[in-house]
Amino acid sequence: MTERAPDPAFDAWVEKARAISVLTVALKFGFQPRNGGTKLGGARATGELVGPCPRCGGHDRFSVNPSKGAWNCRGAGKGGYGAIGLASYLMRDASFLEAVEALTGEAKPHSKPETDAERQAREALAAKRKADDEAAQAKQQREHNQFREDERRRLHALWRDAQPAPGSMVELYLRHRGIPDVPPGARLRFHPRMHLREPSGPNGKIIWTGPAMVAPIIREDQFAGLHMTWLDPRLASGAVPADQKGKLLITTDGELLERSSPGAQLIDVKRSRGSKQGGHLLLVPARAGHIRRLVMGEGIETTLSVWASMVEAGEDLDDTAFWSAIDMGNLGGKAAASIRHPTLRKTDKAGRSMPVNIPGPVPDMSDPLRAIAIPDSVQELLLLADGDSDRIVVECTIARGATRWTKPGRTIRDVWPEEGGDFNDMRMRLVREREAA
Repeated sequence: MTERAPDPAFDAWVEKARAISVLTVALKFGFQPRNGGTKLGGARATGELVGPCPRCGGHDRFSVNPSKGAWNCRGAGKGGYGAIGLASYLMRDASFLEAVEALTGEAKPHSKPETDAERQAREALAAKRKADDEAAQAKQQREHNQFREDERRRLHALWRDAQPAPGSMVELYLRHRGIPDVPPGARLRFHPRMHLREPSGPNGKIIWTGPAMVAPIIREDQFAGLHMTWLDPRLASGAVPADQKGKLLITTDGELLERSSPGAQLIDVKRSRGSKQGGHLLLVPARAGHIRRLVMGEGIETTLSVWASMVEAGEDLDDTAFWSAIDMGNLGGKAAASIRHPTLRKTDKAGRSMPVNIPGPVPDMSDPLRAIAIPDSVQELLLLADGDSDRIVVECTIARGATRWTKPGRTIRDVWPEEGGDFNDMRMRLVREREAA
């Protein structure tokens, strides 16, 4: 076999393509990772990112690992390393040279002028690939929409089959957290046998089946998903220690614990399925039928703690509603850009201390449907801060929400708990002190 003569220009052209991260290539062809990564800028991302395959669809069959330069599609049974091979696959088995041209945006160096026949063949092949891509994307979108609708129906069935919260373990849980009653009209229910998967998602292993508090995620006044909190079974017998939260304590391998321990690998037993972004949980509706004042916090327990305290203080709550934003990220919505945290640092694999970037205070207003919609009737909006999270992160979150929901005639205030805790910590301590007295 004759060896190719050295060609520095050609070699540099190929190396330019090889230097591109597999994540950058995947994003270029429409990859939407389910576990983040769209802002990570290629090789800076670490770990495995999964989601639908840009070529053949699915739900989580495609993955890239930027730190290893690896990619894999379980649906097609194909994978490998490097940007060129991935581009070739996503371009429906394009040649090596075609993949490099697509990645670099440059023609092969020193290539001869193409003939009319070569140009026509190239244009015909490009047109076919474009048509194939459009058909595949349309099919993928249909599959994605069908999956979302099927998932929504499954979750709605779980919600429908759940039991009323009053008189159930949900009521015991709220009382343990210092909240005396299930609020009238609260969209909360009790499911006695909810599956807990680890990792979360349809492919996760069921490590526990037991009691859970469930709440519908509401988006544009429609059922969009389900929020679940698994409860400590000892609530039924009143055996949960007063200093414990009353949530299920379970390790990644399914071991139940009686008390939280600093060294235990506990999993998060608060989960959301369906469409969370832009949704909220309705905890207390306004009795008057319209909302003049809205109180919104991160979690169920935090928000209901404020409700219970306002009820005890004798406040008129006829036109006040209480919502949970589910988590801090959903409360503030998407940021327009990241900022560098003034003090937080992280250590990379080489042991170097690196600055930490966090979502900034300016909201991304490009897609209103990705943010919680506040009714126009709301004249007063109270945003409940979280005192046991990083102060700068919470301030940026509150600032994004306040900017997003500002309108003439509306007052927006942020309310902060004591440092190092949240409103439920304060509420539980107050109730315990009363009981002791």
